Amino acid sequence: MIIAKRVLNTLNELWPVLETLMKRFKMGDFSVKEVQSVIKQHFPHYSGAQIYKETNRLLSQDILVPLAKSSQLEINRAVSDFAAYLLQDESLGLAGEIHVLVEDLERVSNKLEQAVNDNDYGDISRYTRIMDERVRKIIKLYQHNENAIYNLVEQAKSNSSTLSLAKRYKAVIEAFDEYIEPMLEMLDINGAFQVCFDAIEHNLTEHLLILKQTGRSSVTIRMLEQLRTRILDMHSIGRQSLTQSADMLMPLREELRQNTLITRQAAKVLSLIRKRGLDNVMSAHQPFFASETQHHQLGSNAQLVSYMAGLTEFEEHEYEMPDASTVSAYQPPHIPSFKDVRALFKPAKRSSSKGKQQVIDVLNQHYPELESDELLYLYQKLINDPTMTLSQSDTPQYKTLAGQRFSLYPFVDASEQEQSKSKTTL
Repeated sequence: MIIAKRVLNTLNELWPVLETLMKRFKMGDFSVKEVQSVIKQHFPHYSGAQIYKETNRLLSQDILVPLAKSSQLEINRAVSDFAAYLLQDESLGLAGEIHVLVEDLERVSNKLEQAVNDNDYGDISRYTRIMDERVRKIIKLYQHNENAIYNLVEQAKSNSSTLSLAKRYKAVIEAFDEYIEPMLEMLDINGAFQVCFDAIEHNLTEHLLILKQTGRSSVTIRMLEQLRTRILDMHSIGRQSLTQSADMLMPLREELRQNTLITRQAAKVLSLIRKRGLDNVMSAHQPFFASETQHHQLGSNAQLVSYMAGLTEFEEHEYEMPDASTVSAYQPPHIPSFKDVRALFKPAKRSSSKGKQQVIDVLNQHYPELESDELLYLYQKLINDPTMTLSQSDTPQYKTLAGQRFSLYPFVDASEQEQSKSKTTL
């Protein structure tokens, strides 16, 4: 009998060897010499006797098992499954596996309902454990397939061989067609799976209500509550896993689609060139470059040659950024207080002024040192002030503010106009 602690110690000490065998041979077979070479690679200080001892250690503990009627070896399937889980090197499963498990979950749910109706609490606990096991297995398959899709995408991206894009992405397209699309149909919000999940969740809720009303064992009630929570969590995990898997595959699928489209168009152009000749096909699409001094003129082929020759003489020049200490500090604009500006239009101020003046003229007269945008800012605040009584002219006028010329419809203080009218009437 093999002691579990010894197997774990061997896996801990010789894990680099097992990891290399997993990545190099996958599920294939290999020879004893190849195992010894891998051990020598990771432990170069080992002598020949130590290498032989470690190889025999892997064989005696059934970590490596011989093939039937052969001198070749393979990794024990239980050990390989455990190592694949740790390395996240899973292979993509089928959507049909999840479909079968969900159907079996529905079948066991019907048996659980019958057990609740018969008040058979032994069967209630048994079917609850079976459903919990099915749910855990479905969640494990979701995570397993997501890791497998991630490995497929990374392998397709890192493959720098001379194979065509279609061959490199063949496994990616198969994964999308054989797993993503069937799972999208299965997990559709109006599909049969959604109805199944809703029915199971509804039945479990009714079972919990019946058991609580009859005052049965709290352990059974707790098991059913955990099962209902796990089923709801399973549905959300499935949708999230499917979304992430599709997000990983879609960019590669789109890249392959664009590559196929470009290849078709290139093949079409080459066929036209073979039929009509290069000059007849490409003359209408040849670009013309203009020099820096001829932005608005068409260039010639000679200019294109000159432009390309100039690129060969290009030399990079270093540019030193100015020191921050030499840059002058930012000075904020000295805009007067709006309260002081509005005080210019009080009755006392208006009586001392000769005739009626426009608002913009008053600002320009009292603050000649301000910039044009600062004067317009004060002007905008004044005409929008609800305490001001203003009237706007119907004809535009040109005004010069801080050296800038503007066209506007000027505002005049309406209260001043009313005072002048009342004096005329008297």
